Amino acid sequence: MRNLTQWLVAAALISVLLPARALQLVTKEEMIRSQKAPPVVEAAAAPADPLAPQILLIDPEANGTDKVVRNPFKMEVMFKPQEGAALDFKSFQALYGSLKMDITDRLLKEAVKTPNGLRLANVTVPSGKHRILLRIKDSQNRMAEKEIQFRVD
Repeated sequence: MRNLTQWLVAAALISVLLPARALQLVTKEEMIRSQKAPPVVEAAAAPADPLAPQILLIDPEANGTDKVVRNPFKMEVMFKPQEGAALDFKSFQALYGSLKMDITDRLLKEAVKTPNGLRLANVTVPSGKHRILLRIKDSQNRMAEKEIQFRVD
């Protein structure tokens, strides 16, 4: 019985001490495909709705397109609806790179939903430059978009 107890305690300690499995947000193949894609010419976007929710990048700290992170890294986004509106989390989208590949499901599968945002604790992506377009609507169907850019060494 003592050996079984010691084994169970050791197994519990190992599971706590070992890092959790990292979320592979984007594969190397997806990154290369997006980088090699011809530039997408988009129609002029409508001006941003000043009453749409705000999307704020909390982590990695935003400091322009030169943000450098190392794998694995944390990612946290906060959404701020305008007074009188609620966030529509079902409308959330995460689109990767110039091809705008939909990575919403894999991101949400591992994200912790907070009252005003999303938090990921163990994200990995291939080394290189990355762009993710985030979208969310509020209860009045006003859409906000924010592109986050970063580089992984």
